[in-house]
Amino acid sequence: MSDDAATLARAFGRTLRDLRDRFDLQYVGAAPMPPPRAGEGDEVHDAAHEQGELGSSGRPADEPAPSAPPTMAPASPSVVAAPRRAAAPESRGETSSASPSTAEPPLRAAEPEPPVAEPEAEARVSDPAQRDRAAKARSSALREEAKTWTAATKLEFLRRRNVGDCQRCPLARTRNHIVFGVGNAEADLMFIGEAPGADEDRQGEPFVGRAGQLLNRWLEQLQLRREDVYIANVLKCRPPGNRDPRPEEVDKCSPFLQAQIRAIEPKVIVALGRHAGMLLSRREDMTLRAMRSTSRLSYDAGAPKDDPSARIKIPLVVTYHPAYVLRQEGDGRRVPDGRASPTELVMKDLERALAIVRGTGG
Repeated sequence: MSDDAATLARAFGRTLRDLRDRFDLQYVGAAPMPPPRAGEGDEVHDAAHEQGELGSSGRPADEPAPSAPPTMAPASPSVVAAPRRAAAPESRGETSSASPSTAEPPLRAAEPEPPVAEPEAEARVSDPAQRDRAAKARSSALREEAKTWTAATKLEFLRRRNVGDCQRCPLARTRNHIVFGVGNAEADLMFIGEAPGADEDRQGEPFVGRAGQLLNRWLEQLQLRREDVYIANVLKCRPPGNRDPRPEEVDKCSPFLQAQIRAIEPKVIVALGRHAGMLLSRREDMTLRAMRSTSRLSYDAGAPKDDPSARIKIPLVVTYHPAYVLRQEGDGRRVPDGRASPTELVMKDLERALAIVRGTGG
């Protein structure tokens, strides 16, 4: 490399670091996250697993590569993962237009932000093999440190360092806020919907509109509060017009959800709606009614590190989305004699989920 080129590269690197430090712009690796595999366990890992929290160049996920232009958007998520135990257990409104931004959803308690080592020393090493060894050492150290993090710390790392101002699919151009998730990071019961609606997009929190109010009433009937459970969606950005999630959007966004599940380690997952049920059960051949009627559905969270031959299966209960119940019961449709209403069916599903959490049902 000529002196002029080296000087330009150093200046460019300083510019990227300045963008990161002043505006919290984050850059991540580009490989998509595969389904959970044996050997993925109690550690921070990225989409390609071998990279840990590093990109393919051996840099941390939030450190820009020297060759990347400042406007380059990250293509696919790195994730946080840490299953530690075997499983036992929206209102959608009108389209709103505003400049895209990243929400700051509240967490249950303030957690220290996980440290990320700066690659200054590595950048000064000219030997590629030596840089590679240094990157692997830092990746291994980060994975070891992640084993000591609380679930809330893992979620905060995922939200800030991995999701960031996600630009991985076209939904980034139409959203107002990223809707990450809210609730108890140590929850035994996790609710997962399909995608944010208009109210959620405006506020940056899942299930805050009419559908969210109905979900709150269901929780009250179970003697639970929103603070007792964790609530998230398959997609973190609202699809325009509240259309159904597209496969390519699910492919880009679902690794974040997988990472949330592995950080929280719920005893039971409740899927709200067919799209969430299909993704989590990997049963695209089943209708929602069929998913509701079976008690053997589960979410495959992968294999624990200490036993790669085993699989962690989290019981999965699929029920109706609150928005569907509002439509069915709000149009004055009369339920035939002898048949349960949609709300009664949902409460039956939720009571079954709670029984699994308490170890009194299956």
